Amino acid sequence: MEEIGFADIPAIISDHEQAWEAEFVQAANVSRKKILSTRDSLEAAVRRLSESKRDAAFHPKLEKIVQNSLPQFEKAVLFALGRPLPEDADEFYQACTESLKGCVKGLAGPGRYLRNVFPEEMKEIRAIIDDFGKEVNLFTPVVAQSRARREKVRLILEAHSRACEMDAALERLSREIPGIKEEIVYLTSRRDEKQATIESCDRRLRDDPAFREASAIVERSKKELSEIARKLQGTSSTLVHVMRKAEKIAHRSDTERLARDLRRVIDLVSSREVPAAADIEREVGAILPLFSRMIASGEVQLKNQEERDLFSSPEKIPGILSKMIQENERAREMATMAEARLASDPIRMQRENAEEELRSIHSELKEKERHLQELIGKEKEMRDEYPRLSLQLEAQLSSLLGGNWHIAKV
Repeated sequence: MEEIGFADIPAIISDHEQAWEAEFVQAANVSRKKILSTRDSLEAAVRRLSESKRDAAFHPKLEKIVQNSLPQFEKAVLFALGRPLPEDADEFYQACTESLKGCVKGLAGPGRYLRNVFPEEMKEIRAIIDDFGKEVNLFTPVVAQSRARREKVRLILEAHSRACEMDAALERLSREIPGIKEEIVYLTSRRDEKQATIESCDRRLRDDPAFREASAIVERSKKELSEIARKLQGTSSTLVHVMRKAEKIAHRSDTERLARDLRRVIDLVSSREVPAAADIEREVGAILPLFSRMIASGEVQLKNQEERDLFSSPEKIPGILSKMIQENERAREMATMAEARLASDPIRMQRENAEEELRSIHSELKEKERHLQELIGKEKEMRDEYPRLSLQLEAQLSSLLGGNWHIAKV
């Protein structure tokens, strides 16, 4: 068993490559001499056909064959023989095979009609082309062996490069993974500290009479605001419902101006944002007399108790809505002030800061743990691949260099 160090693989491959290349070039030079000599002989033999044509008298039928086929044959073979033969051994072989194909094609094409006209000359040409083919065939396994070796070398160097990349990656991971684990330990400690701060703040707030009172005020303010908003919504909805009935009647009666005025007030009262009290009092007050007369005349029917109660004193509706809106605004201001006082409590502020930091820590911790698992997975994948890559390299080296090779350290 031959043993080799992992780092020595490129060097030993390089040494063998030089020897193999020299051997290949030497074989190519031997073939080149023989093939060039054969090509020269073939070219001379083909050119002699023209001389034979001038020196001989042919039967009219044969004369026609000579006139038609001989120029075509000469052109095909001489063109094939005129192909440049590069110095590079691989390119030389490729050019020879193409040249040989051209000669064989010329012999099988127009050349077959010349066999009966120039039997001896064509026999000689065929023999030379056969020699050409034999030389190319002798060179073929040499080229095939060289190409196979190069492919094996490529695969070995590719695997060696992959192993080097894995070495560097594993070295980097051996530092990166412990570093991330330390960061996770640190973040976990900070998470626990913030959680403890929140729990401590909760205990202190529960035991703080001032905070409990402030919290109670906030709750009462919110409840009051909700009740006022509910009443305002109910009254506004009842008014809008009656005005929409009036709007429909106005459209049917061709009183478009009244319909537009009603639509404008409907949009104001039913808007998502609570309108200003002054705007409501002015706009509703302006339109109210017109559709109040429609109610009094029976054009607009009041269908339920809420509508009848609201329009029992229609002149009071603008003031009722205005007062509700003002009460709503005051209740909202009171709730906002109560919440501001509660939010400004030092312990509450400490708790909120701790909660914000805790959310940030949770997010960072989650990302670090995801990254850690990703790196651990990559490390495992490479460590699992390493033995397979080592065996692959040993098998490839044994196939290329012969014998049974073992890599001492991969």
